[in-house]
Amino acid sequence: MLLYRISPKAYLPQDPTGAAATSEGRWHLMGQRVLYFSSSLSLCVLELKANAISFERIRTAYHYCTMNVDSIKNSEFVVDSFYSKDWTLDKRASQQYGADWFSRKSSLILKVKSAVLPVEWNYLVNTTHRDFTSLSFPSPLSIPLDSRLN
Repeated sequence: MLLYRISPKAYLPQDPTGAAATSEGRWHLMGQRVLYFSSSLSLCVLELKANAISFERIRTAYHYCTMNVDSIKNSEFVVDSFYSKDWTLDKRASQQYGADWFSRKSSLILKVKSAVLPVEWNYLVNTTHRDFTSLSFPSPLSIPLDSRLN
């Protein structure tokens, strides 16, 4: 399976500095060195838009990479019973779930529903997990967004 990650051009795609230093996310707390990936490049764009990043900024200040996870066995997923009817309205529960997962280091990857489009998936990578160094990150690419999107 191919996963996608959009990150600011100021950072290499495998560098968790931005997420760890700038904000809490849907599935992590401040200081936790995680990387967010999505099941598609378009979902990555939607996730950025949901966080008020303009299309123009995505075009000029961000790049993307892919990661093949077919050979990665060390992953887990959030069970369906976690996702209540209104789980997207209050992110404290998902932050705590992700924070606990991060601290346990029980797996390299955590599969979670996208809050933006809950029929699709995001993937958190724990950069402090012992298997993180086994991942390969290709060179980042420009994001080919249509200029009609503004």
